[in-house]
Amino acid sequence: MRQPISRRAFFAPAAAAAPAPLPPTSAAAHLANRATFGSKPSVVAQIEAMGAAAWVDMQLEPDSIDDNAIETQLLTLIARTSINAADVRMAARAIFSKRQLAWRMAYFLNNHFATYRPKTQPISETNEDDTFRRLCYGRFADVLRASAQSPAMIDFLDSQTNVSSSPNENYARELMELHTLGVGVYTEADVAAISRVFTGWSRVNTFSGTTAIGSRFEFRSTVHTQGPKTTSLGWSTPGFAGAAGVNEGLSFLDFLAGHVETARRFVRKLCVYFVSDQPPATLVGRAVRKFCDTGGDLKATLRCILLDPDFATTATARGKAMDGFEFAVSSVRRLHLASMTSYTTLLSRVGILRALPHSTLEPTGYPEVSEEWQGPGNELARWDFASDLVNDLVSGVVVPWDRLIAKNPPLTAVEYVQPLCDLFCDGDVPPATQLALEQFMAARLATVGTSPTWTTVRPHARALAGLVLRLPEAALH
Repeated sequence: MRQPISRRAFFAPAAAAAPAPLPPTSAAAHLANRATFGSKPSVVAQIEAMGAAAWVDMQLEPDSIDDNAIETQLLTLIARTSINAADVRMAARAIFSKRQLAWRMAYFLNNHFATYRPKTQPISETNEDDTFRRLCYGRFADVLRASAQSPAMIDFLDSQTNVSSSPNENYARELMELHTLGVGVYTEADVAAISRVFTGWSRVNTFSGTTAIGSRFEFRSTVHTQGPKTTSLGWSTPGFAGAAGVNEGLSFLDFLAGHVETARRFVRKLCVYFVSDQPPATLVGRAVRKFCDTGGDLKATLRCILLDPDFATTATARGKAMDGFEFAVSSVRRLHLASMTSYTTLLSRVGILRALPHSTLEPTGYPEVSEEWQGPGNELARWDFASDLVNDLVSGVVVPWDRLIAKNPPLTAVEYVQPLCDLFCDGDVPPATQLALEQFMAARLATVGTSPTWTTVRPHARALAGLVLRLPEAALH
């Protein structure tokens, strides 16, 4: 006779299956998705051939990778001082750079230390991006210093008005709340004290006529608050006079960079970005230890994350929704274009997707978790972008159909559907969805006769590609 089950056991949720490692090809595709701005068969093949560790190590030495093609194009494509220069440069590098991981990391840092282009000089954002790229594999302390002294950050958080006679708390608060410690670690008295530490931190623009061609940090000792400052965090300063006053701020930045709460918060955010909205606690723990043991070495920490045994599993694969910028540049990158001559329309679409890299008004930056990029408010704009892209309505992008689909043109529906599902969704499309797409394309092909040409087939291929790019799977990586 069967024993009765207890109410506790009956209502208890079924135990979730333990995450399993991905098979080699899937693991390579997963790494390509997270470490680049859009997977490509050539990148997946390279990872499989080299092995994940060797490929990651190669990407962690970006100066050893020849990237002259896109960097040379950028020199003539747009002036560094142009109002959209930072956005164009970020988009071009996301699509075409061979130093994909470095620019992924620079994009993350740009969002972590968010600034707002309309409040600063365009050259400031351009210079800040280049600085983040240069320091992205260095020490977190150096990145923190660079952000604090960035003219873009100084303008965004109104540090120009942070003077001894009227301290401005904007930067002090966001520095501790968003860039390092997180809420609940410091007090309001700490904010007040640290705002005085950073009095006098300013910037100077250099001009050619009326155009700002440069911008640099400047410490104005005459408006710096002298005397001692004390915090509840275990850091204090006796205060320094004159030019030495800048060292108070530098000392506090280094203190924050080495604080364990900074390590926990920053590294977990890094794991959310590269791994999962809910990254495995074991992976996060190992990455935090690596960060702390190496003095905040970003290269060592990122390598630890990407090669962790919990990085590529059934629990982490294709579980993150791309933000609007990532979705747009990934869609274009997967088309295997040789180059683009214009980014104007692409960036206007990214603006509609609410994800221009330097245009978040909130100092929190854009959200990292998937739920913020899903739902009708985002999906409708993505569907419009998908339609425009496959119909060559994004200037600078012409879909190379004869290179994307092997036969010219194919005769059967599956010969269209499978390549496009592989192209935009890494083949990760439910069988029922794929069957529906095949039926859609078969009905379309029935109208073009037995000897189709690209002229007669292309409108139907565009319609199919638009459907594939609108699938939920196309927005995941």
